[in-house]
Amino acid sequence: MSLAERLERLGQTLIAISGSPIPTHIFQTLAEQAPSAIACDYLAVCLKETDNQDCVVHRLVDATGGAASDPPLVVGDGAVGRAISAGHAVAIDDLGKKPSATRTLEQSLMTRGLESALVAPVRRGPEVLGALLFARAGGAYVTDDVQIASLLAAGVAAALETSRAYQALADERATMAALIGSTQDAVIMINPEGIVLLANPAVRAMLGVEPDVMLGRPLAEVLDAGPLRSLLEAGEARITELSLADDRSVQASLVSVNTAYGETVGLAVILRDITLLKALVKMKNDFVNTVSHDLKNPVITIAGTARLLREASPGDPRQHAWCDRILRTADHMSELVSDLLDLGKIESGLEVPGEVLDLAALVRDVVAVVEYQAEAKRIEVTTELPERAHITALPARIKQVVLNLVGNAVKYTPSGGRVRIIVTTPAARMATGRAAPEVLVTVTDSGPGIRAADLPYVFHKFYRARGAIDAEPGSGLGLAIAKSIVEVHGGRIWVKSEEGRGSTFAFALPVGSGRHPSE
Repeated sequence: MSLAERLERLGQTLIAISGSPIPTHIFQTLAEQAPSAIACDYLAVCLKETDNQDCVVHRLVDATGGAASDPPLVVGDGAVGRAISAGHAVAIDDLGKKPSATRTLEQSLMTRGLESALVAPVRRGPEVLGALLFARAGGAYVTDDVQIASLLAAGVAAALETSRAYQALADERATMAALIGSTQDAVIMINPEGIVLLANPAVRAMLGVEPDVMLGRPLAEVLDAGPLRSLLEAGEARITELSLADDRSVQASLVSVNTAYGETVGLAVILRDITLLKALVKMKNDFVNTVSHDLKNPVITIAGTARLLREASPGDPRQHAWCDRILRTADHMSELVSDLLDLGKIESGLEVPGEVLDLAALVRDVVAVVEYQAEAKRIEVTTELPERAHITALPARIKQVVLNLVGNAVKYTPSGGRVRIIVTTPAARMATGRAAPEVLVTVTDSGPGIRAADLPYVFHKFYRARGAIDAEPGSGLGLAIAKSIVEVHGGRIWVKSEEGRGSTFAFALPVGSGRHPSE
């Protein structure tokens, strides 16, 4: 057979082994087609084991009718092992030229009557994975054989690498499918054109739609018009609450799905049934509100009785001390009850914002209130305020938010520190390229900061960061009340802090219909 014919057979073999990522198919193709490119009586693929230097010998062709299996090959042992270790294709003219008791594979080949061999290492970059081993009874392998074997080994290496990547991808896909299929949260994913790419089994119980029916179809065909479809069509990554047709409540988390290179694959929404959780929260809130209301009168009675007892015994210092202690405790309980009642009233939604308010003027009033406390601690309070910053809101509630944030900043900032309050209007934000129909208020202090572990919880009810607990007593409701007030007004509130480097609390409120024309 001419060299051109052999190269043609080689090309056909390389195309065939690249057509499947399954190792058994690769080996079967080699067994069927490789001997037509390189004449041999014996062909094996020797692959390194991961935990040692031994190669497992996968025999593909054996025309000699030898033993049922071949002994393992030790890399570096014998002519074949040394060729693999060197990483270069080598033709071995005489397998028995240097007999050795350790060359078990070569001895096995010689017992079959095989005399010459050709070893072509299978490489992945600088790493040698193993080798192709050809052997025959008569005639040595020449340079053309070595070159063809090297090309074939390179094709086998590429095919095995593809097989490895395919298997890793298949394992990852199976794991992901098992995870998504096992979760009780409904997961739906669509591509940028609105075609459903994924819907897990929980969709059936959550939405009453068969997942298999959804796959490959436009979103508008598989979901009725409603909050969920509107959320997906809007495409804005966020977390929100939705009501289903059967009055269940779900938390919908919409996220953008991107590749590692930043390419957008689509959108995914994760739906979690929070109906029971909301019912429990309502029960808890109702209980807290009822208990708070019922506690108000007894606390007032206790405080009044303590005052009478103190006045009834003006000459008894011990009774005065006990009464003062009772009064301090009663005042703390009264503050806690008032905070709980405030929180219940705000969260009930009974207070509807509807008055035009100048937020800049309100901040000036709050600074005047905390001025005495700041001067006593030698804290410098500075402001950056516009002439006007109009919003539509309940003045008393917004003042409560600002007073809480500024008061906390002064309270927890050490003597000689600084507190800075900035109010930014939509017009000013537009000038910086960040247009938004909202007024932004930031309160920055030079205090001790907040630990990273505490940051996610600072707005939770009754939660107090470690530094706050150590500094002064409190109910742990101030920031929770501020968050509820801001959210009732359609705004948002957040905090940025680093332990030892101060904190910045900020909130943004939408500009209402009563805003000043210049804003």
